[in-house]
Parts: sequence; structure tokens; C-alpha cells
Amino acid sequence: MPKLYSLFFLFFNLFSIIHASEIVCPSGFQLINQNKCLKLFSTNLKHLEAELTCTSYGGTLVNINNAIDNRAVSNLAASTSATSIWIGTFCFSSRDISTCYNDNGSGNLTYTNFAAGYPNVGEGYGGCVSMQTSGPTAGKWISAPCEVAGMPFVCEVPATVADPTCTHNYNGYCYTPSHEMPGSSPSASFFDAEKICFNGGSKMVSIHSKREIDYIREIYKDSEVTNQITLGAFSYDSDVFNWVDSSRWNFDYFDPLDMSFGDCLGMDLSEEPNSGMWTRVNCSTSNYFLCKRKITSTVPTKEAENLQGIPPNPDPFDFSHCNTTLYLAPGQITSLGYPISKPPAAYCTWKLATVGAYRLGIYFTDISVAKSVYIYDEYGNLLADPSGNLSPFKVLAPTNIMTITHDGSSGDHGFSATFLSY
Repeated sequence: MPKLYSLFFLFFNLFSIIHASEIVCPSGFQLINQNKCLKLFSTNLKHLEAELTCTSYGGTLVNINNAIDNRAVSNLAASTSATSIWIGTFCFSSRDISTCYNDNGSGNLTYTNFAAGYPNVGEGYGGCVSMQTSGPTAGKWISAPCEVAGMPFVCEVPATVADPTCTHNYNGYCYTPSHEMPGSSPSASFFDAEKICFNGGSKMVSIHSKREIDYIREIYKDSEVTNQITLGAFSYDSDVFNWVDSSRWNFDYFDPLDMSFGDCLGMDLSEEPNSGMWTRVNCSTSNYFLCKRKITSTVPTKEAENLQGIPPNPDPFDFSHCNTTLYLAPGQITSLGYPISKPPAAYCTWKLATVGAYRLGIYFTDISVAKSVYIYDEYGNLLADPSGNLSPFKVLAPTNIMTITHDGSSGDHGFSATFLSY
């Protein structure tokens, strides 16, 4: 390990300890109520375009958890001439707030301020939610057509802690990509990378949310790194991975179609719309890597748990989730009775979804069916109708909802598929 690099990190760590006490927001974001970092965008964008803007910062559209937040967002938005803004709420049913979810994956809404008659996902509206920003209904929420209406929006990212030495400061952690480290080779084996991060007062990166993946992707945007980085995960026993920084394994983003081998993990940084997925890699392979250092415990960094908005399965031996009315990513579905040779004849429908901040992809890991599996987007447009004995493949929906149907009466092998946000 070059001495220059060790001295560089020693200086930075000492300097950051002195200054790491002030709660701050990333550049361009405003600290609201001492716990939210918000940024108002006055450009009129459709819902998906607005969400993609927010995820590029490692955030989502603003999540409103109480009346104080609602008033603050309404006041912030009042500085524009717009009559409404997008907010980070998505509903799957009309007039039923139990089917409304926050964009950040924290679950069902604990606070709402819908105008009378809303949410209303039918009649040309859709599941997206906007806030009125002027007139007597200012601060009230209404349903709006996701991909028809364009309006301003407010993004939210996690608050962090001031650290003048840190270039990539997010959610209380400092991230240092290997290609930005002075006096060190930008690529190394897993074991050498672990030593480099450790000698610099950091650990190889662990990842705990989709938002963190989005932030890391943005770190490498327009950089020399366009393929993959090695993560700080190692498999000590068979298929069980652990983070080397000893943090809890409460999130994963494995590529369901990955057939590679190795005891380490790499993160895809390609230009694919669903990039960020993890695949197995050989630990001896020299690769770019990312170090992560906790700045302070001042800012809470608890990430939302994964959601699965599905009622309890009445049959513990049926893993198909056949005729599920709403199943939130991440999850897995199979044809009824899979993989027995003569499954019961059944016509199954699955409504799959993710929160409004993301789109939905389904990854078929095994499929051998005589009758087609029909895959539709949320508007009923056919995306794919695979049949036969096929190699693993994926289908990416243009929005956060897809519907799948299959007639299993032919008694064939069936299919198994995993669905994830992207």
C-alpha cells in the first residue's frame, strides 16, 4: 500500500472527525424540518421522467409523513407558478388508502391528505399522486394520469453529515471509488481491495437499499468505469454471502439470470436500464472497487425493508401465488404446482407491482410450457408471450405494474420467475 495514499486518508479522517457534526444536504437540496433534504424542480415532466430525475440523486419523489411535512412541501412548491406537483405516493386502488405506498419503500401511508373522492385510479387518472399548490385546495392530494400530465416536482434524498473531505457524501457515509484514490491502482483483487480500503479507514462497500444502488450508479456515471465494480461481500459458506463490514444483510439485488460462479460479488455498471444488479465473480479477478466509511452516527441511516404487499398464502405448499391481486417486488412466482410433471389444471393471473419510484422487471429462470405465458403492461399492452422450452430471459415493463396470465391445463413442467424493481 503506497504511503502517499495512507497519509492522504489519515489526514482526511482526522479532518472529518472535527467537522462531522452538522446535518446537511447534498448541493442544491434544502434541509426541511431538520430531517428532509428537498429540491424543487420547476420543469414540467411526466411522472416517470420526474422519478428518474430523483433516482439519479439516490432519492425519490418527496415522501410526506405528517402534516408538518405536508405544509413544508406545499410552501416550497408555492414558489413556482404551477398549480400542482408530483409527490412520492402511488396508489393501486380507488378510495382505498391501504393500497397507497410511499416511494421510499417504507410501506403503507401513515399520513394522507387526499381531497374528497381520492385516490381515484380509474376514469383516466392512474395511480400517481400530485399535490395542489394554489387556491383553496393547496396542500391537498389528488390522483393524476402518470404519463399524460407534466408538472413540476419535489425530490427527496437522505440527509447526511458535513464532511469537507468527502467528495461523495450520502446518508451519513463517505464513498471513495478506487479510480479516484491517489497513489493507488484503480483495480485490485477482492483481498487486495479489502486491504486498501482498510488502510484508508474504510471498508469495501455494503449496500442496503435500491436508493443506495442508484446513488452508486451516479458516482460512476461518465467515469472511466463502465463495466463492473467488486462489492464488499464474500461467501464463506456455499451460497450464503455476508458483508465484510459486518452490517446486516437486509437487501439484495442479485441478477436472477446469473449463471456464473465465485465467492465474491460484482455490481453491473452498464448502460442497461436495469443495471446495478449483482453477479458472482472470482475473488482473484482484478477489478475496480468502492470503499465506504461511516462519517458519524448523528444522522439515522436506517433503510426501508423490502415490501411484499401480498395477503398470507392459504396453502403453505403452494408457492405459485396464483391469482394474487397485488404482489409487490421483490418476489417470486411459479406456475401452479411447479415443478411437478403433472400439475393441477388452473388458469392463473398475477398482478405484480413495485412502488412508484421504479419500474418492474421479471426474470424467468426456468420455463417449459406448451401454452403461452402472457405478460402485459399496466395498460393491457402485450409485452411478451413466451412458450416452449426456453433459456432464462427477462422482460422489462415500462412502468411499475405488470399483469401475467397462464393457462396451466396442458400439464407441462411450468415456469419459475423472479420480479424486481429497476
